Amino acid sequence: MKLACSFASRRAKPRRPGLVRRLLRSDRGSAAIEFVIIVPLMLLVLTGFAETYCYLRAVSVLEHTALTLADSLGQLPQVIDNNSTSNASNLGSLYSAATLLASPNDLQTGGGVMITSICDGSPSACVQPPSSPSLAGGTPVIHWQRSVPWNDGAFVSKVTSGAPTPSGWPFRVGDSAIVVEVFYKFNPFAMTAAFWPDAPGTQTIYQRVYVRSRTGYPLDLVS
Repeated sequence: MKLACSFASRRAKPRRPGLVRRLLRSDRGSAAIEFVIIVPLMLLVLTGFAETYCYLRAVSVLEHTALTLADSLGQLPQVIDNNSTSNASNLGSLYSAATLLASPNDLQTGGGVMITSICDGSPSACVQPPSSPSLAGGTPVIHWQRSVPWNDGAFVSKVTSGAPTPSGWPFRVGDSAIVVEVFYKFNPFAMTAAFWPDAPGTQTIYQRVYVRSRTGYPLDLVS
């Protein structure tokens, strides 16, 4: 009887404090908690680096596109106002070249190209270069301006009749210039662009390049 009472007394002793202390000292499950907290943060940082790289690459590629196209236009005496690619001097051939240069950025889907010819005088009567160099200031005006046929009006040229050349840009009597503008709507969430085209963070990358005609004469646009 005494033995039974002693055994029952031992079984009746509360064991909760010991269990609580063991649970407090246990590190079981801490690795899972750290995984849940750290991995999303690491993925967010890696995604940020990737998107930053894609944006900087897009800026660099579009700048190269504008520079190369402007350099090519500077060597032409005239451009044919035709959107086909049957002639290398057609506007269509120049637009096609810009599309290839801008790859992998799809200019035909989310971008545009504008070409502007600037001369001295008036759009209908450009002043020809003088026989001897002159330092007198000229009057820059837009000789002609064209945009890619797929531009639906979303991109507007920053070369206007009120400010055809940048402030302080030297423009003399008989001078001329060619301006190439490249636009591209950059979506940082490219994988979801088809479902979410105007996702937060979408912005337009804009590159503009001025060059002088190597022929010395304004770049003409012919039929």
